[in-house]
Amino acid sequence: MAKVKFVLLLPLTYNDGSRVPKDIMDRIEADLFVLAGGYTIAGTGKGAYRMRNGSKQIDETLQMWVVVDEDDESALRELVAGIGEVLGQQSMYFERTTSTVEFVASTPLGGSSHE
Repeated sequence: MAKVKFVLLLPLTYNDGSRVPKDIMDRIEADLFVLAGGYTIAGTGKGAYRMRNGSKQIDETLQMWVVVDEDDESALRELVAGIGEVLGQQSMYFERTTSTVEFVASTPLGGSSHE
């Protein structure tokens, strides 16, 4: 079955500027791990979002990549919506990439072993 990569931007602060506690971020990472079987933290970034009232919200975000079976997209979307609720967000960045992901099993190269 094809696996699809998603890019998520998780705010590291609440809209009032206070930091999201480490235990909440740890729980989010654990939930993503359970659903996707792994994740990659691709780094942090800074971005702006127009709030419903028209104001500009600046966020520092953690960029996470997750790969799920196509059948699990709706479960991932639900999880991200729940993360948004926990973090007090109006919406969450959820990008489905156009790539297809494969995990290639390791095999020995030319009969050599690495110990």
